[in-house]
Amino acid sequence: MIMRCATWDEATGLFAERGLPESVWENLYEGEYVLHSGNATVTGNFPLNSGEEHPWDAEHAEWDIGYVVDGDLTVTGSLYDVDDGAAALVVLGDLKVVGLHTTCDPKIVVAGNTTAEVVFGRYTDKYLSFGGDLRAVVQRWVDECAPDFVGGTLAGSLFLPDYLKESDLGAAHVENSGVPAADLLVPEVLDASGAVDGEALHVRLVAGRPVLLDGVR
Repeated sequence: MIMRCATWDEATGLFAERGLPESVWENLYEGEYVLHSGNATVTGNFPLNSGEEHPWDAEHAEWDIGYVVDGDLTVTGSLYDVDDGAAALVVLGDLKVVGLHTTCDPKIVVAGNTTAEVVFGRYTDKYLSFGGDLRAVVQRWVDECAPDFVGGTLAGSLFLPDYLKESDLGAAHVENSGVPAADLLVPEVLDASGAVDGEALHVRLVAGRPVLLDGVR
């Protein structure tokens, strides 16, 4: 593992080298970032919450603003934040996770494609930018939360509140399968009306238990 702390100037210099537009990274916090050079795999969950143990804390206990991965990032569990003060995450390659669950103030930037089983977004004080596709079996965007930018295709079974239209999702293209949540997700993460229960979903994801029905991919 090649990892070190990078200054803001070093981080923005790397962003420029990798072709990340200034209009994207100017929305990030200025400060030191933990920089992982090359592709990275996190076994289990990757919490971005302040005060919660992060996968790379043992290497850099005094992380400041967040993380930069100069390559692809694979998380075998859930990438999440559920509390204010979330660390930022910049992935300069592709991102693959089981669940992407955000309900506070994240700043997540992915230069490449993002794939997940389930994406759940709530809360408006955020910055979510995806340079390529954002694909998940199920995507649930609530309380005016939506991606700020999707350079490619936003795809999956998209569940939106009535006031939010597909054109509000910040995507170049939208492919909504329209498959009901009950046909895709285990009943433990649904409420009595059949809607996705964000808290139940988060608990199950963090526990490493399946959220998709058998045979659904």
